Amino acid sequence: MDAEERSITAYLEAAAEEVARLPDGSHTIQIGQSLTGWITDVTRESSLYRWLTKEPDPEVMVIDLAETYTVGPFIRLLDRLIPYVERAWNGSVLKRTTARTAELVRDVPIKVASVLFIAVLLAQTIQLLPSIQNEPTTTLGIHAVAWLLALGGLRVDWTLEELSQSRVGRLTRALLEPPEPPDDD
Repeated sequence: MDAEERSITAYLEAAAEEVARLPDGSHTIQIGQSLTGWITDVTRESSLYRWLTKEPDPEVMVIDLAETYTVGPFIRLLDRLIPYVERAWNGSVLKRTTARTAELVRDVPIKVASVLFIAVLLAQTIQLLPSIQNEPTTTLGIHAVAWLLALGGLRVDWTLEELSQSRVGRLTRALLEPPEPPDDD
C-alpha cells in the first residue's frame, strides 16, 4: 500500500510493529507501545471512524457526481485548479493576514468587535451631523450610549476561551446548540 493511501490506523499499526522490533526491556519502548495502542483504540472507537468505515446501506443509491454531465465539468475544473490555488494561497499575504486576524479575534474578541462597531458608529455619526439639530433626542441618546459601549469594549481583555466559559457564553451555547438526535431504540 502506498504511503499516501494509508489510513491513520495503518500508520499507527506500522509504528506499533516498528516499536515491537526494538529491545523489549526498554521503559521508553513500553511507553511507546502503550501510547500507540491507546491511540489505535481511541481511533477505532471514535464515531467518525465508525461512520467512515461502516458498510453502506443496500437501500442507498450512490451517484458519482463527477461522472454526470452537469456537475462533472465543474469538478474536473476544480481538480485542475486546486493545486494552483493552494500553492498561491500558501505563499500569499492574504493567508498570513487571515491567520493574524484569527489569532487577534481569539485573543481579544471584544476589542475587535468594538473597533468594528466604532467604525460603523463613526460613519453613522458623520451621516447624522448635517441634520443633528432636526434629530429627536432619542436618536442622539442612542448614539451616545452606543459610543460609550463601543469605547468601553476597548478596555475588555477577555480571550475567546474566557468568554466561552463565562455564564453568558454557556447560556449562548445552550441556546444555539442543536438538540441531541433521538435514539432509534
